[in-house]
Amino acid sequence: MNSKSPEPIGTIDFVLFAFVCALVIFGMIMVYSSSFILAQERYGDGFAFIKKQLAFGTVGFGALILALKVPVSFWKKNAPRFFGGAVLLLLAVLIPGVGSKIGGASRWIVLPFFSIQPAEVAKLAAVFYTAWMLERKKTELHRFVPGVVSPYIGVGLLMMLLLAQPDFGSTAIIGIVVFLMLLIAGVRAHFLTLMVVVGGALGSLLILAAPYRRARLMTFLDPWQDPLGKGFQVLQSMLALHNGGISGMGLGNGKEKLFYLPEAHNDFLFAVIGEELGFLGAISVLSLFGLILYRGMKISHRYFEEKNDLFGSLLAAGITLALVLQAFVNMGVVVGALPTKGLTLPFLSYGGSALIVNLFSIGILLRISKELSAEPVREFEAKRTQVAVS
Repeated sequence: MNSKSPEPIGTIDFVLFAFVCALVIFGMIMVYSSSFILAQERYGDGFAFIKKQLAFGTVGFGALILALKVPVSFWKKNAPRFFGGAVLLLLAVLIPGVGSKIGGASRWIVLPFFSIQPAEVAKLAAVFYTAWMLERKKTELHRFVPGVVSPYIGVGLLMMLLLAQPDFGSTAIIGIVVFLMLLIAGVRAHFLTLMVVVGGALGSLLILAAPYRRARLMTFLDPWQDPLGKGFQVLQSMLALHNGGISGMGLGNGKEKLFYLPEAHNDFLFAVIGEELGFLGAISVLSLFGLILYRGMKISHRYFEEKNDLFGSLLAAGITLALVLQAFVNMGVVVGALPTKGLTLPFLSYGGSALIVNLFSIGILLRISKELSAEPVREFEAKRTQVAVS
């Protein structure tokens, strides 16, 4: 009796998924540890932040599952629409009454039960747009306009809208990620060298043109110039890392989160990790992001090798680079190696928009891996069928 074999399906990269789950779970623990006293003081409920973060995580994993069901071909077709939606969100946040201005920056759209930070969507939209444009121009990447100007026209619009908020950190992340995507796509080296020179010059002008950016740069160069003012946060961060030593003071036993370190559960969560879990805890987080970088770039390489699809390959690379680069920048700020940027630590820091969009991005990356892993299975099924017939 012959039975028809079911159509083989691929499997996701469970190793990558496990790394991300480890970071999210660890992040929940550290958000609770770093925010309990603050939440008790501010809301009268020490669990206020962690309850919200658990809700964000639930929605985020729902978004991951949704993205996992969407084929790469859908994103290739609809990348311009996704990009357009991100532009509309960035425009909306600048409209008085729609965008919420906090700390001198208009970065949030406040809804009744949730706040949206369009910059998080913009980072993913920049990756979509760049992958889509480079796929369209793949036979002309040896020329300057198709290879460099065309991708940066759309991305430049996103960057200008982000600077209007202002959000220099997200702007820098997008600019660097797009540059790396051009490098991976095979754009000529002398074009990229020109972009480095131009980008460096523009970045320097943007820093010098804004007093608060100049102040951040001066604080980075010498935080002791104003230890109780602009240098306070980074000095408290480095003190936390110093207190942690090799093995840390113990989970929950950190002192800097007790109103000494601003944004302890958000931008500077890595400092709390270093203080409570020491160098070993910090290097574990760094290693997990390094492993995510390796798995994501491996998926990107395999997708191009097996499917000859530049869009899917660049999409995987762009998502991976955007997440890992932001993580490295955040950790660099915390240890005093980079000026403060206002960027969160992906998967770990408190924040709904970032966690949901980041998990959605991982869902897309896992979908790309799923479409890859189906190929060996199909080849095996084909060979088994040939053997059965013969």
